[in-house]
Amino acid sequence: MGKPVTPEIIVEITLYPSEVGGRKGAILQGEYRGVLGVGSENFSVRFFVPFEDGFSPSRTQRFGVQFLVPEAALPHFPAGAEFSVWEGRVIGSGRVLEVLRHA
Repeated sequence: MGKPVTPEIIVEITLYPSEVGGRKGAILQGEYRGVLGVGSENFSVRFFVPFEDGFSPSRTQRFGVQFLVPEAALPHFPAGAEFSVWEGRVIGSGRVLEVLRHA
């Protein structure tokens, strides 16, 4: 499973339903590695999904997110920033609720 996730930001993410291009199935419980995008910039992240039934399309949840390269990403993710969740295509959107670590 890798090292524990030490979040740099707290976000709220909504996964789109498959009818509008989102995932067909849930993001499974455990560590998730993905990409968050702001404008034309994309950043690799990881967060932990604690729910036994996973994180299903059409749901909105809060997560603590850790960036692969926080020094590059954090300036793009101030509190209130909106972003997309990308997995080969946009599968969701979110916004930053709180910044725990500044670059």
